[in-house]
Amino acid sequence: MKILLLFSHSWRNGRSGGAETHALQLMDGLSSRGHEIFFVASGGKSDMGALPPGVTAQYRLPFQSLNPLDKLSVYGQLAEIVRRHGIQIVHAHHRTGGYYAELLRRRCGVPYVLTVHDIWHRAPFKSLHGKVFQNLIAVSGFIKRGLVERFGIPEERIQVIHNGVDPELIESAAEDAAAAFRTVFGIGNEVVFSLIARVTVSKGHYDLVEALHRLPRELNYRMLIVGEGDDREKLQELVLYYGLQDKVVFTGFQGNIPAIMRASDVIVLPSHREPFAITILEAMFSRRPLLVSDSGGTPEAVTNDREGIVFPTRDVEALARGIQRLASDEALRRRLGEQAYQTAHSRFRLEDMISATEKRYQGIVGGK
Repeated sequence: MKILLLFSHSWRNGRSGGAETHALQLMDGLSSRGHEIFFVASGGKSDMGALPPGVTAQYRLPFQSLNPLDKLSVYGQLAEIVRRHGIQIVHAHHRTGGYYAELLRRRCGVPYVLTVHDIWHRAPFKSLHGKVFQNLIAVSGFIKRGLVERFGIPEERIQVIHNGVDPELIESAAEDAAAAFRTVFGIGNEVVFSLIARVTVSKGHYDLVEALHRLPRELNYRMLIVGEGDDREKLQELVLYYGLQDKVVFTGFQGNIPAIMRASDVIVLPSHREPFAITILEAMFSRRPLLVSDSGGTPEAVTNDREGIVFPTRDVEALARGIQRLASDEALRRRLGEQAYQTAHSRFRLEDMISATEKRYQGIVGGK
């Protein structure tokens, strides 16, 4: 099957977020099954970078431009790509890509599916979307409920396909790479908690520092803040204000996530809004217990006292209690981590996600 994958947000070569990771995994996996992938992302020619794994050809178009002439140009170029390569289905990611995919369906007759990675909380005229988009994939049941309740999209148009992870990529992480990571950041025998996310208010970083401020000073732990973001400087100032610089380590961006998982004892994600985080799945395949808020789609993967500890979103006291409990109980960490691993293997393998997506394509193309 010849597949055109549209990624209408900026494509950050080498620094992938959840949606980018999802798209990369999907393209590589579908290609390995014999499908031909053509990739279009937002940006200019200077943003091309290396050809992503599994992709036959790639393009950059100004999806984010506000110029009406650019929008007409984008549609014209997409229609030409569809014609030139004999595209059989368009797979759009994000709302803007979905608009173009719907237009291509109407004008060129090529069917499409749109994957929704977030809840579109900034989308205007929400009731209109139910009249536009025909075939959708939601990466969590939480997102599907939002599309039905807030956007009026009929349930039968939306299929939930959770994100997936390749276990081999996580489980093959070398112990020496993890040990080197701990050495670089001066970690000894402390219990290591890691928050791996863009540094921003919505990921709960400030809640985390407030929780650490409430813990006994003698508690034996280190908290790693892994990632970059606009709030990093302010967060560092708050850490200094509370005198937590001996407990909190800012690692900046790190590319070897499996090594960080292996170097950690607990993975933390206190998000205020979390559609369905791939980081959580990576932690589960790493046999690491989770300390997570009950935001969004997270409870679809993590059950309290089963794969980890789940606390109410924004509840700083509950977060502090969870840190103290996990830092003090090695047997609990082992039990939760082992159950997380079992759950991940039974429900969140990358191959299952690719198979479900492939089946969705077949149903759409066969019924176009």
